[in-house]
Amino acid sequence: MTDPLRKPTEGYAPPHPSRVSVVIPCYNHAQFLAEAIESVLAQSYSNFEIIVVDDGSIDHTAEVVRCYSLVRYVYQENAGLSSARNTGLRQSRGEFLVFLDADDRLLPHALETGISCMREHPECAFVSGHCRVIDSRGAILPSPRQLRIEREHYLALLRGGTYIWCPATVLYRRQIFDFVGGFDPTLKRVEDHPLYLRITRDFSVYSHNRIIAEYRRHLSSRLSRDVTAMQRGALAAHSAQWDFVKANSRYREAYDAGTRFWQNDYPFHEMVGRIRDIVRERLPPDAIVAVATGGHSELLRLDGRRGWHFPQEEQSSKGELFAQGAEGSVATPAWIDAGMTYEFSLYGGTDRSNLLARLLVRGVANPVLIASAESVPQEPAREDGVLLTAIPNPVPAAEEPGATNITWSTGNGSEGQVYLSGAGVYAGDNPADSDEAWDRLESARRKGVQYLIIPAKSFWWLDDYQKFRKRVEAQYETIVREENTCIIFNLGESSK
Repeated sequence: MTDPLRKPTEGYAPPHPSRVSVVIPCYNHAQFLAEAIESVLAQSYSNFEIIVVDDGSIDHTAEVVRCYSLVRYVYQENAGLSSARNTGLRQSRGEFLVFLDADDRLLPHALETGISCMREHPECAFVSGHCRVIDSRGAILPSPRQLRIEREHYLALLRGGTYIWCPATVLYRRQIFDFVGGFDPTLKRVEDHPLYLRITRDFSVYSHNRIIAEYRRHLSSRLSRDVTAMQRGALAAHSAQWDFVKANSRYREAYDAGTRFWQNDYPFHEMVGRIRDIVRERLPPDAIVAVATGGHSELLRLDGRRGWHFPQEEQSSKGELFAQGAEGSVATPAWIDAGMTYEFSLYGGTDRSNLLARLLVRGVANPVLIASAESVPQEPAREDGVLLTAIPNPVPAAEEPGATNITWSTGNGSEGQVYLSGAGVYAGDNPADSDEAWDRLESARRKGVQYLIIPAKSFWWLDDYQKFRKRVEAQYETIVREENTCIIFNLGESSK
């Protein structure tokens, strides 16, 4: 298709050249709406219009909008997010469009970045970028790596999931909607994904890796009923691609992978995210947590809490040797992940068995916003000269794993050894019976583990090890029990 974005000849009203229409659908999100509007008004690119579509809100959405003379307010009876976006699309006059959810925020360079990419890639129907994830208070949360897809975007979407995390990171060429239509109001929870599929199937798009928006994640969005609705809608949109892909072997292969993703991987990823949310709300920042991971290390990214595989291979109580010498400074490789905590210990003495100092190093998505709650204070050299520090700490690890510099001194010129202790190594096999499971748990508890998390994916533990289950439930307090998510036991508190 040589000119996929040619102008239709009938019923065409030319948009305002270079203007970006920012459509903000809002349903009972008045408490966040001002932040969304302010984020648009703060843009470095000034040729924009703002349209707030009130989707039948019963809060004070209208009052918030009245505070901004530059914002156009459109009211409709409640019809859902897709309908509200379509209403905003019809009301808009810009050559380009951005759909900003009322609880999300644009970063100041978002529109300028999108317009620049569009000018560099005039053949594209939309350009998209990256976002960072924030909580209801605006604090930046750890998140997995975001992908940048350079080609075959449709194939990437067909394989399952989406490389576009946040609707506001997409800047559309208005004209594309004349060809593909708007958002499908019959689909709930997956309003964007079907549109991405329709566009990337027939038109060129471009993605970049600049962070241009903040995507707000709410605890309620990961409840099992919402995940089930999202999964059902995604599978429906995915199934709708079959007639197009069935004659192409590469597309069929990607389609099959996508089916597996939405049926199996997606619920697991959402379960992991929900566990993190619960841990953030219920467990202290310095908690040490054993997780029945089944070997899935992603379950150990607990927003700074120390996560251990359960069960894990027996290893030296010191951990893995990182460096040695009377003093020194060594940079770690770039493997420190956001949400993970690593322990460094300095040993000295004649047989290097005396613990001289211990230090926790945390990887964080944003050290400025998170450090106040979860940073680890750096201690100066003691009077005896012993020193163990990490700079930086916390370690920035937003887009890529981070690194830090470990500096140590035994204080008296004697040989020392620095050990690293992380999550341990998954044992790879299951306990032979309930007695062995209990022994492994008690061994972990003696080493400092304070909580046990059994994710829903590992609930079979409670069925296969009935005696283990009875002993744990009888001896330790259950602080979380959520169907389809996890059970958490407090190993420091008796249930009696």
